[in-house]
Amino acid sequence: MAFLPRSNICKILKLRESVITVPSLSIQLRWRKIPKRKPRFLPMAPSKVFRIPQHPYVSPEEQQLRDDLLDEYYRKVESLRVLFKAELNQKSIDEGRTLEDQKEEEAKFCLLLEENKMENERVRKIREETMEKLFQEKQIHLLQLEENRKLELQNTKMRVDEKVRKEKEKLSQCITYENLDDMIEKTLSEPKNYNYAIDVNGNIKWEGTPPSELEEKLKKGIAHYYEN
Repeated sequence: MAFLPRSNICKILKLRESVITVPSLSIQLRWRKIPKRKPRFLPMAPSKVFRIPQHPYVSPEEQQLRDDLLDEYYRKVESLRVLFKAELNQKSIDEGRTLEDQKEEEAKFCLLLEENKMENERVRKIREETMEKLFQEKQIHLLQLEENRKLELQNTKMRVDEKVRKEKEKLSQCITYENLDDMIEKTLSEPKNYNYAIDVNGNIKWEGTPPSELEEKLKKGIAHYYEN
């Protein structure tokens, strides 16, 4: 009776264990059809070298939408990559930073914060002064406009009053039912004649008693004519 070496016995036992555990796997894959493909190292078939595959038609609107979605996707991926890289760099910097460096940076940050507060306070004061100056200028401008408006209103009132006064004076010279008798008596007692003639020497000849305002006007016109 021949005895097998110990190494062969171990191999037989392992093979037996694998055979025992594999049946389920072999049963599952027994009815699966493995597709026949040529190896990757073989070139393309000559009959398919110049074949141009027909891609499905995509409308320009849909293609534009796809391009936009792809651009957005690439931008987001790039943003995430940059963000993760920055976080990793910051983590590396924070881990390698000593306590003294942290205190120094904190002190520097506090100093910059104080300078920022001082600058903000200075800008605030300048802004308040500027706004106050603009407010004063605006107020002066409004007061000047109000004063001009009052002056214009006063001048308008004076012109209206003067016009009303002149109209009243004209009305006082008009003949009304109340002063009709008085005007008749005055006209009869003081007759005025508007008929006149001018000789070659420039003298005015009136038929009767001329109106005083008309006589003065004619004399000034004649004198001006002879002067020129």
